[in-house]
Amino acid sequence: MLPRKTARVLLLDPADRLLLIRMHDPNVGDASGKVLERAYWVTLGGEMESGEDIATAARRELLEETGLTDTKLGPVVWTTEHVLCVHGKNRLMQETFVLARTDTTAFNRSGWTALEREVIQDMKWWTLGELRSTSEMIFPSSLVQHFPALIAGDIPASPLEIAP
Repeated sequence: MLPRKTARVLLLDPADRLLLIRMHDPNVGDASGKVLERAYWVTLGGEMESGEDIATAARRELLEETGLTDTKLGPVVWTTEHVLCVHGKNRLMQETFVLARTDTTAFNRSGWTALEREVIQDMKWWTLGELRSTSEMIFPSSLVQHFPALIAGDIPASPLEIAP
C-alpha cells in the first residue's frame, strides 16, 4: 500500500484557540471506500512534497491554507497512521502533528488550490470548551482527548501515537 506522509499543524492563537478546517471530499473514504455523508473538521496540513521535512511541509501548508507568515513552529507532538481510500486506492496515511502559534487570527484563502476550494467549506478557531461540547465530527478523533495537555503546556518529550 502506498504511504501518504502528511504534515498536520495544530495552530493556536493567543487565546489557545485551535484553527480547524471544515471539509468534505467525495473522493476520500475509509479503508472500505465508504465516504462520510457529512462534512467534518480537520487540522491544517496536507501531503508532504518530495524532499520536504516536517517543518518545511508544515510551513508551506500553513502559508497555503491560511496566508499567515508570522507563525512560530513548535515541536512534533503527535503521530498517527490509518488507511483511507483516496480516488479509489487505499493509502496508508502517516500523519505527523506539529504544534504552532500565531498572533494573527485573520487568515487569507488566496493560496488555496482548486481542490481545496472544492472541498473546504469553512475555517474556524475553536476553544477547548467548544471542542468538548460540539456534535460535529472532528479528526483526529482523539484530538479532544489530547489537546488539553498541549494548551496546559504539557508538551510530550517524544511524539505521542494517537488514535486517528
